[in-house]
Amino acid sequence: MELWGELPTQPVVFAACDALYFVEHGPAFVYSANDVHKPIHIHVVDPIPDVYSIAALLAATTNVHVSFTFSESPSNLTDIERKTYYACSRFLVLPVLLLSAQRVLTLDIDCLLMQPFDFPIKDCAYFPRKEAPTDDDWLKQGSKVAAGAVYLTSEALNVAEAVAKTIGTLEMRWYADQIALSAIFQQIPVEYVHHFDQSFMDWSFVNGTVIWTGKGPRKYNDPSYVKKKQEYDRLKAEIALYKNVILQPRLDLPFKNTGLCKPQSDNIPELRLCWRWFCEGMAANLESPLIIEAPRWMFNNTIQAYFPSDTVFFVPHAEQHNWHGNENTLYYMQTVFPWLFTVDPRGWGGGAEFVSQYDPSAPFDDRAFEVLKSYAMAGGSKFPQPKGVSMELDEEFIFIPLQLPHDETIRWHSEVSCEEFVTKLCEWSAKPGNPHLVFKGHPINTASMAPLKQIISEFDKAHYVEALDIHEIIPRAAATYVINSGVGQEAMLFDAKVVAFGRCEYKPVTIPGDLVDLDEAWESVRNDDLEQRRSRYRSWYHWYLNEVCFTADAG
Repeated sequence: MELWGELPTQPVVFAACDALYFVEHGPAFVYSANDVHKPIHIHVVDPIPDVYSIAALLAATTNVHVSFTFSESPSNLTDIERKTYYACSRFLVLPVLLLSAQRVLTLDIDCLLMQPFDFPIKDCAYFPRKEAPTDDDWLKQGSKVAAGAVYLTSEALNVAEAVAKTIGTLEMRWYADQIALSAIFQQIPVEYVHHFDQSFMDWSFVNGTVIWTGKGPRKYNDPSYVKKKQEYDRLKAEIALYKNVILQPRLDLPFKNTGLCKPQSDNIPELRLCWRWFCEGMAANLESPLIIEAPRWMFNNTIQAYFPSDTVFFVPHAEQHNWHGNENTLYYMQTVFPWLFTVDPRGWGGGAEFVSQYDPSAPFDDRAFEVLKSYAMAGGSKFPQPKGVSMELDEEFIFIPLQLPHDETIRWHSEVSCEEFVTKLCEWSAKPGNPHLVFKGHPINTASMAPLKQIISEFDKAHYVEALDIHEIIPRAAATYVINSGVGQEAMLFDAKVVAFGRCEYKPVTIPGDLVDLDEAWESVRNDDLEQRRSRYRSWYHWYLNEVCFTADAG
């Protein structure tokens, strides 16, 4: 079973279910647990986009920590097998959670937590029942345990593993989880086990019981349960009054879905903290704002349907063409200068609407340019540079900062691939009289540079380096060639000649590049006038800082 999501790092109440059951029962379960001050973890099998949206909303509107993991069910199951698999999934996931959470109370997703309670002192707890008076041995064994309340600590990890392993040996028939629980708990000496009873969990909905569990049709037709569930099912009421919603990426988890992760809240780099500062600054200036913080990969446009249609949404790291927001949706993004963000109705970078709004004839002054030039001259950059590290090359050369081949700015804002870009430039450079090329690998993912590095290695006048200070190399280069890298924007602060082959926000003031005619681009580099270039760059930065960017203030 391949899992992804956030592992809990503290004791939790835990439930697992499929997507439809989560949508139906998840909010009431979460709010009931929140009201008795118990951190929550939910595992959802076969999630749909709405699951991620509801998960983010629940996490944003509760006082306790709520975490989520996800998986897919096997593809070859029959309907009854899949239903049984959903019921068993909590015990298949439990061993993984125990290692991280240390103590886990596993419940049904249709439970309501009615009273505050303490976890048992013992390492194991379950709910034994009298076996059913039947000749059906499968049903008889399955009736010995109520699977709706099982408690284990990490000291009883072997018990959790044994239950999961036993489920794996059984037919995917209803009661498989209860049969496995019964088989394993019968082997544990009674002095090591706490027994839950109907004062802790009941399905008759008695006042004073700690947990109500909605068994069978009772969850739909018992007035006491239905009324209480409606009281807890308050998601729409929690979010109805917000006029502005900011989707803020979790900074302690990866932006991309990288599998199972634990929060890394210590030593979050300032590059990431700027996202929080920006969101908090925006919220301080908006009417009725709500910040919804979740892993960035969980955000999708189904979340907008839970709010009134006139709600304004601020969406990170996305664009209209792939988010498909409504007319009130704005897209925000961090720029190459980490404390500066753009907000746009269409997208960011080369996909933003604001790119076409630059007016080169508008009045400007040098102040914005000089502020950022001072930052660059002091060694400032989005990614740390190896101070003063250079490359000795006596020949004339072009500097080319490489980009991640599958990065969104390449996929969305360029018809030129990284592989094509490198190949065409290397072939052109190899011709007599053309300059050498110095390629710098992207510092974030050097492994992704392997195909580009291989291409470069086949040409004598092309050089690949990783440890190189861009502030040292840019002034020495005849020009900086980019697809649409932020380094091109930084190079402008050195008054360097910049050739851009893809779409980017600074495209209007660069030399246009075309892989079909690299001689023309090189001729334009040769003939580019320094004073005109200086004027273009200062005009553009004046507009960019004063009319486009928002500042993330640490406060």
